[in-house]
Order: sequence, then structure tokens, then C-alpha cells
Amino acid sequence: MHDERASATDRNGSTILRALRSTTGRESTTFGFSILVTVAFALAQTVEGAPGVPEIFLYAAGAVMSFTVLTGLLSGGFRKPMPQHRTETLALATSLNIVSVGAGLACALPVLHLADGGWAWALAPFVATTVYLVMESVETAIAERLLLRHGEPYADEVSA
Repeated sequence: MHDERASATDRNGSTILRALRSTTGRESTTFGFSILVTVAFALAQTVEGAPGVPEIFLYAAGAVMSFTVLTGLLSGGFRKPMPQHRTETLALATSLNIVSVGAGLACALPVLHLADGGWAWALAPFVATTVYLVMESVETAIAERLLLRHGEPYADEVSA
């Protein structure tokens, strides 16, 4: 019944509104990550100075490696599927991106002050992104529990 209601609402609603809901729901985590890595780069540039080409490549590698490491670990060496929560849960969770982005930036700053040169450019985005992903997971767990508590019976459902 829950899915029937949602699809009936989507069919009867405005095409633009339905598309906006779809785009916003689908892109929220990516949007938060984009903000994080952009602002973390500005933070690194403020602390470390203008980067050269090698530092830019180190920064990109550091930001990507957190996804690689966590996905490898959580998928059992890339052998198990990665589950996805329902959109209701993700919508609430990603509306809290200010927390995950802020936490990632807050953890990047001491790394930038403690590490030098190339290490700073690689480690700061790695730490920032890892913290962001962990905090996004905490936000999703909180959203799941809140929705379950408020009567949303499918909030803890994930795809296989």
C-alpha cells in the first residue's frame, strides 16, 4: 500500500515537481560530497599555499581513496552488493549534510596543520572524506530510527 500511494502521487503530480523530487533525492549525498571536497581544497590552499600539479593529483587521490577503501571493506572485497536505503530515509538523512560536511572539514584542518607538503594534500581529503562518509552513515541510521519511531514501516528497508 505504501508503494501504491507513492506511485499514485507521483503519477498525478506535476512533472516538474516529480522531477525535482527525484533529482534532489538522488543527488543529495553527491552534492554534500562535492561541497566537502571543494571547501576542503580551499582549506588546504589556505593552510598549505597554492598547490602545484603534483599536489592537485595527490589531493584527488586522497579524496577518492576513502571511497575505494571503505567500499572494498564493506563489500567484502568488492564481492557483495552494496545496499541502498529507501528514498524516504535518505531524504531525511541527507538533509543533515551540514553535520557531515562540517565534521569532515573540522577533521581535515588539524591534518593540514600536522602534515607537510604532499602528505597534507593527500591525507586531508582522505580524512575529510572518510569522516564525511561515516557521518553520512550515522545520519542515515538516525533518520531510519526517527522514521520508524514516527510510524514509517519501511524506513529500515534496504535493497540487496
